[in-house]
Amino acid sequence: MSFLYFKNAINGQRAWHLCGIVIVTLFLAPSLSHSAMESNVNDQANMLLQQLKAQQHASEIARIARAVGPIIDMARKAQAKEDELNALRSILTAMREQARTHVNNIERGTEQSEAALERLYRSQSWDDLNFSQAAFAYWRAWVDLELARRYKKEGTKKRTLLEAQKGFRIASMQLFRPGLIYGGWLGIGYVEMELGNLDRARQIFERLDEALSMATDSSIREAVSIELRLLEVRTGKIKTKHTSRNIDDNEAKMLRIEAFALLEESRRTGRQPIGAARRLKAIYESGRMDQSLLEEMMGYAQEIAGVDVGPWSDLAAAEFRLRHQDYKKAIQKFQIFFKKGLALKGVDLNYYRYRWAVAAYKAGIYQTAASVLEQLLRKKMLASETDKAASKLLYAVYTALEVNGGSSSNRKLLRAAAQRFIKKSPNDPDADSARLVIAQTSSNSNTALKSLKQIKSKSKLGGNVERTAFQVLASDFSDNIVLGKTKTASDLARQGINVFQTLPDSDKRKPLNIAILLQMRALVDPNLDEVLKSIEIIEDNENTNLDIRRALIWSSLQVYDRLNEPTQIVEFIRSLSTKKIASWQVEILYPWIIEHENISLRIEIAKMLQPHVTEQPEMDRRIRSLIIKDLMTIERNDVAYQAARAFTKEHSNSGDAWRLLARAAELHNKPFEADHAWSIITDKAVPTMNIWWEGMLSRFRIRSRSTRPEQACPLLQNIKLSSEYLPDEHKAAYELIVAESPC
Repeated sequence: MSFLYFKNAINGQRAWHLCGIVIVTLFLAPSLSHSAMESNVNDQANMLLQQLKAQQHASEIARIARAVGPIIDMARKAQAKEDELNALRSILTAMREQARTHVNNIERGTEQSEAALERLYRSQSWDDLNFSQAAFAYWRAWVDLELARRYKKEGTKKRTLLEAQKGFRIASMQLFRPGLIYGGWLGIGYVEMELGNLDRARQIFERLDEALSMATDSSIREAVSIELRLLEVRTGKIKTKHTSRNIDDNEAKMLRIEAFALLEESRRTGRQPIGAARRLKAIYESGRMDQSLLEEMMGYAQEIAGVDVGPWSDLAAAEFRLRHQDYKKAIQKFQIFFKKGLALKGVDLNYYRYRWAVAAYKAGIYQTAASVLEQLLRKKMLASETDKAASKLLYAVYTALEVNGGSSSNRKLLRAAAQRFIKKSPNDPDADSARLVIAQTSSNSNTALKSLKQIKSKSKLGGNVERTAFQVLASDFSDNIVLGKTKTASDLARQGINVFQTLPDSDKRKPLNIAILLQMRALVDPNLDEVLKSIEIIEDNENTNLDIRRALIWSSLQVYDRLNEPTQIVEFIRSLSTKKIASWQVEILYPWIIEHENISLRIEIAKMLQPHVTEQPEMDRRIRSLIIKDLMTIERNDVAYQAARAFTKEHSNSGDAWRLLARAAELHNKPFEADHAWSIITDKAVPTMNIWWEGMLSRFRIRSRSTRPEQACPLLQNIKLSSEYLPDEHKAAYELIVAESPC
């Protein structure tokens, strides 16, 4: 019995009661206004795309692939806006798909002929199409590289860079297109730079420089030379004069004492601590920055934010803004600070990354908070307290995202965050809400119920524990019914009936919950008369909700079946069919019919349903097939034959209809008509198809047993010619006809 229709209702009811987390949103994320694009480059690219769609010649497609390059260069040099670049990317994607479609069409045109394929692969057309696919991927990669340079989020940036890398690699493998090869490797070098892999980038540029050594006027070589020079500067091979004071350890200690004395004075007087800033900057630039100094400096965040202490002024400004609930400005300052990529020995900045995430969470910019925390929690040797705090905050962030709309991917992340939070802080008062989330997001009822049992304070969760337990059991009950696991479903039904009694009174009165309970009772309750009365009561009170009406029909069928009352089943379905049976009712009745063991009952009910599905061709075919097969099973071959003939008239293009007519005609002693029905199938099928073999072997058998068995011989010859495609399941039948052949 299919339960999929009701599964959706159960999941729809499973609300996310995420308790124990307070979502604080003091500032809304700014809405982004998109200005109209300056569409010159996009118009040109779109025009080429329209030309491409109208083209069938490979040489013209290659021309368009070459023509799009200057447009992309123009967009990059003009610093096109992000939305313009995204539009260009979509156009290039469509161009590549169009080229791929041409490749697929031209391959299909060979009809798998080896000679034709060989000619194709040696042709200029094939070369042009492959170049076009690579070129469109190559130009899209340059667009991706430009987009990645605009992105602030590390995750988005990296994903975009990896997409660019794919396109450049495709170009770098075009062995007979040097321009694409060198351009592709140049692009790969730029990607490696953006990813921070400077040594790898240098290796690529050095090899390119060597490969292009004879091409003195190459624009690619010029770009390579510039990048090599920039890499030397970035990695310190070209030294710049150090501007900090040369101080020893003793002097550094004195400077530190003086700096904080000046900071204290600044706090008292309100004057800018310029002298303190100079001292702190000298300590930092001499390489003596450590954790204790940083923490002491952040104690004077307001004072340091207004002076120049190198990058630490930005961090101090971020802390000051956060403490004063100016969350958006705090986020901006944290971003500026961490973008500098400081990595100092003896200085742990992870706590401040956590503070950055706090600012984003408080501002309601949850994706930023999640991104920062995910990166933070991947770090090794994270301080225990920071680890615990970040784990809890990440759980709160994904909870907030779920409350504000959510998605299936967010629920997976929420579940993982809840598990981490519980593992790190099992005794935290908010851990119970995380355990509830794990139960609500579990696909396994045992796991869900185990998590619910671990909740220490159920009363604080306002009935959500009991509500979730019932919904979990209902969902698992539904799954097991679908799979035909009646014993497991019965065990779950008994548990569900018990849990229903623990629900808050308001939940017990909900018609949908009552309908779920009735389904469980219909399967296991010994007092079936009481179940039927309960069904009648809810039918009288609730007849508009389709999910409930579906549940009641299934429950009624289940009860009548357990009562072993075929007559009542027929009368019940006849009562439904007094008017037109709705498609949703057919969806319930059909699975129930095909699984019922009483063949005569199946035929009777199917015949009642069939007139109501004539406007549903697929269901009409399925019900007609069921009737004919069952008639043949009980050897009502004459009726089956007539039903099959009607089937082919109504569905003349249905292979199942002709197959059933062939079988029924043979059983009804109409061999000529059976042979004709099979021929309609075999004439349209090919030897690689199973149905061809079933049809040809059946036709041979029919003819060989006729008054003119010699007519079977041409069929046997055809069968033997196709023997290499013979499926295993037909080997025995094949060997038998060969052995007993009259030919």
